[in-house]
Amino acid sequence: MSSQKVMDMTKGPVLSQMTRFALPVLLGMLCQRIYNFADTYIVGHFLGDEALAAVSIAGTAMYLLFSVMMGVTTGVSVVISQYYGAREEQNVRRTFVAGAWVAAGITLLITAGGMLTVNPLLRLLKTSDTLLPDAGSYLLVIYAGCAATMLYNFSASVLRALGNSVVPLVFLIVSSVLNVVLDIVFVAWIPMGTAGAAFATVLSQVISGILCMWYALRILPFLKVNRKEWKPDSFLAGQVLRYGLPTGFQMSIISISDMTLQAVINTYGTTMIVAYGVCVKVEGLGFQMADAIGSAVATFTGQNVGAMDYIRVRKGVRSAYVMNIVCYGIFCPLVFLFAEPVMRAFTQTPEAIRLGTEYMRIFTSFFIAGGILVVYHNILRASGDVFVTVLMGLSEVVTRIGCALLFPEIFGYRGLWFVSPITWICAALVGAVRYYTGSWEKKEDPYVKEKKAKNGIPLL
Repeated sequence: MSSQKVMDMTKGPVLSQMTRFALPVLLGMLCQRIYNFADTYIVGHFLGDEALAAVSIAGTAMYLLFSVMMGVTTGVSVVISQYYGAREEQNVRRTFVAGAWVAAGITLLITAGGMLTVNPLLRLLKTSDTLLPDAGSYLLVIYAGCAATMLYNFSASVLRALGNSVVPLVFLIVSSVLNVVLDIVFVAWIPMGTAGAAFATVLSQVISGILCMWYALRILPFLKVNRKEWKPDSFLAGQVLRYGLPTGFQMSIISISDMTLQAVINTYGTTMIVAYGVCVKVEGLGFQMADAIGSAVATFTGQNVGAMDYIRVRKGVRSAYVMNIVCYGIFCPLVFLFAEPVMRAFTQTPEAIRLGTEYMRIFTSFFIAGGILVVYHNILRASGDVFVTVLMGLSEVVTRIGCALLFPEIFGYRGLWFVSPITWICAALVGAVRYYTGSWEKKEDPYVKEKKAKNGIPLL
């Protein structure tokens, strides 16, 4: 498996290797985020603030179920990266098959569950009767097309587990450009409302997912599966779920806490919703850097755990710290300085601009904590210590919900601006304690333990 189409991260310079992996991931995420901004701009410009608020609420709601999807693809990526690091080509292919079956089953559940719970979920978020129709239309289309989202995420996770972060970037760029074009068509030219924006998203994801899967099956020979090999391996499917379900659960409970904060925001009216919605977009843009670095950490850790090189894993974590400091040392001051112009690009309502500017300048001061939190999530998960990542998620839930309900009573609406920063700090502390005690090295994958035993290496 020496093809240049994949990257062996078990040897070579650590920082440059992780940077080369993370940059295409970051560019892809930024491209997708730029689309999200374009989507926000098009909806706000052509449909108005109420439609913009409805899409913002829908985005929070759909993350609840989509987090399960992201968890499953993370599970696939972790298991494949470990087998790739251990040079076990056949098990890479068998995990690919098992993961595909798991992904298909989860997609069916998400599609059915999402479409059946649209209105109850929006009601739970205290969505007003005025915003409910637009938010509901958007969510129904997204849930109906979630197979497209799974197809791309699954294909991209497989390629990234093998060290290839460039190809997912290329197809994501294609998808994002197409997304913007289709947004204009279905929102501005064909008056489909918020459903048009959702339909544009689904259609563009179908195309990027098909292209990504085509590349994986046609270009990488060790992923070519014959008809007999499409029978799923129950052990490997269990391994995918062992990583994927806790990760999905962790993301789901975090999304519940996000929904609680959104529900509190919704009680302040449309102006506050618009301000918060734009800020969430900017916050998401900032987290793209953390997620790109985290993706590099996960693949790097998975491959080196498979190769049983824990010293190299620690070097990877230190490199991730450096990458976070550089990224946020540039991003945060820029957002702080240009917060007001950013808000003016999305809304002309003076009060929304004031509120959004205020919030942006607060959360950017704490962003490095969020970046380090993502590092701990990925090192611990990819090394097999999935339970503590759930504890970190629970820490986020308790902190965010508690602060979201308590702070407005004490500090007024401004208390809401400190909810997320305090949440990041508390969860990152949980991860830091686990990492620096070294306990994560004792939570190995069953396969790694078996391999150590065969090679006469004592278990930790």
